[in-house]
Amino acid sequence: MRDRPAWFPVPGVRSIYSPDGAVLLDVSKGRCYSLNFVAAQIWVTIESSPGGITLEGIVDTLTTHFRVSRPQLKRDVSDSLSELERLGLLHQPVAQIADCT
Repeated sequence: MRDRPAWFPVPGVRSIYSPDGAVLLDVSKGRCYSLNFVAAQIWVTIESSPGGITLEGIVDTLTTHFRVSRPQLKRDVSDSLSELERLGLLHQPVAQIADCT
């Protein structure tokens, strides 16, 4: 079975947490983003995983924090990851495959 790509914060994104969520600052773009509590939990899970973390890994971690079905949580996390990636705050590096011919 092939590993799914891991998510990483984009370098230069800083975070500040509060009981209500988080604020992200993209230093390179000079932009601030406000995260609600759920998105902040997703962000801290990714930020706490220096080797990156997959969608499944994030869902596994967050199942203990939220009382929703796993399929619903997976959809919500996936939607949040897509939005954070669209904003340029997260990325999934593509592994380089060597040509063995």
